[in-house]
Amino acid sequence: MTTFPSLSPQTRTYIPGANPVTPIGVLTGDEFAVRHTNASVGHVLRLGFRGLTPAQHASIIGHYNIHGRFQPFDIPALLLTNSNLTFPANYQWIYASSPQTIYTPGVVDVTVELQLLPPYTI
Repeated sequence: MTTFPSLSPQTRTYIPGANPVTPIGVLTGDEFAVRHTNASVGHVLRLGFRGLTPAQHASIIGHYNIHGRFQPFDIPALLLTNSNLTFPANYQWIYASSPQTIYTPGVVDVTVELQLLPPYTI
């Protein structure tokens, strides 16, 4: 499973990333910033799934168990439908944290937080 399960989220929260920089103070009191890479990092996408079936819930948990925080994966276009969100080419996703599941009688709600990774790290 190299792609996240094709499920339609009810909620999406996007937190944009930034280019990593280090501020450097100089003797005159000014401050300069050194940019470490052209790749922006720290993009976070939080997805909320409501009323999942046991099989859909198992597909998310199974995907997390395989990929966890260490193996990047792609997301299907269905996750971004009607959201106007676009991301840089060749970037992939990892889990920022484990999926959070809320069980209520007959209903399973899951929140997944994903972090975007550049194709390489300098």
